[in-house]
Amino acid sequence: MLTIVFFIITLAHTKCEIDRRIITTLRYSKSYVKPFVVNGKPAEVGEVPYLVSIKEPTRRLGHGRIIWRNLCGGSIIDELRVLTAAHCFEGNHFYYYRHPELLRIVAGNLRTDLTHSGRTETTIISQWRNIDRVILHRHFNFPDNDIALVFANVKWSFIRNVDYIVPASVNKDYPQTCRSAGFGRIGHQLSDMVSPSLLVAQIYVLTRWHCTKMWEMNMNSFVCTDSSVTDISRGDSGGPLACRGTLDPQEENQRELLVGVVSGKNFDKTSIYTRVSAYRDWIDRNGSVIILHNLFVALITLLIVIYHFFSFQLIMSAQPSGSATLGVIFLSVSYIFFSIYGFVLDSSVRSNVHIDKASIAVQYCTVYYTD
Repeated sequence: MLTIVFFIITLAHTKCEIDRRIITTLRYSKSYVKPFVVNGKPAEVGEVPYLVSIKEPTRRLGHGRIIWRNLCGGSIIDELRVLTAAHCFEGNHFYYYRHPELLRIVAGNLRTDLTHSGRTETTIISQWRNIDRVILHRHFNFPDNDIALVFANVKWSFIRNVDYIVPASVNKDYPQTCRSAGFGRIGHQLSDMVSPSLLVAQIYVLTRWHCTKMWEMNMNSFVCTDSSVTDISRGDSGGPLACRGTLDPQEENQRELLVGVVSGKNFDKTSIYTRVSAYRDWIDRNGSVIILHNLFVALITLLIVIYHFFSFQLIMSAQPSGSATLGVIFLSVSYIFFSIYGFVLDSSVRSNVHIDKASIAVQYCTVYYTD
């Protein structure tokens, strides 16, 4: 009963008015719309295996049956990490950043709305994961530094319809035509129908010089695209912009390269993506946090085992003084490691996001609902 009540309260808390604001230019406005792929074609199984849908619960149908709706897109970049947009977690006082356990990451499934228990599972059709943690760029202030890492609770199983994509590492201009994908509307208006399945669109990419000239400011941390034919629209935030033939040293044979993360657009036929290569060091650095986390867990576990071993020796030995001394030493070392671990985790992960309260003085929610 308590679970049902909490779930109902959660749904009521996340539901809010539609955000109709839009970027004018980055120089003069911080407002945006959430993107969806427009004029795209339905994706085939395995066509964009790295794309995931970050889903939120919308309605409980009964025991073990919940309707999940697309909140944002994302891209699998290794066995645990998904790269997405920071503004996906910005709505309602960063509610989903503070409560990521309410969301799910779904890979492999091409449908927009799904009915599922929400439990972690791996099948040949789809893979469901809980969110272990979310890291937002500490200087995020939309649209600047609109990038985030989401960690799955269980490793992805790489098969035909679920796979990774490599993030770009070099700041450069990309081939004119790249590809974006998402669960989107067929147009930019709120009245336009939401596609029931994943859409893929070829996107025309502008040069850095053209982008900077159009926006009248330095746009080296963004990738701009021409949205006059195919485009992103409401709902595909966090999704990928992927290219081939980039000459980036990280590009692997027969694989696309992740060059952008869907961020926002304006009304003059231009869309913007967070440039992945501009944040490659940040991405790599926050991957090492997990390695450090696992290392500390292993060391602490070892110290606890050793401590209990000497505690047992203390009980069984007729000469307790030496064992007692060693036991105290290992207990002290364990305490030191626990303290260091807590400090590292707090400074490297939790404080990695800086929430500027002045930037959210106007209350709004970035979650979109359709009737």
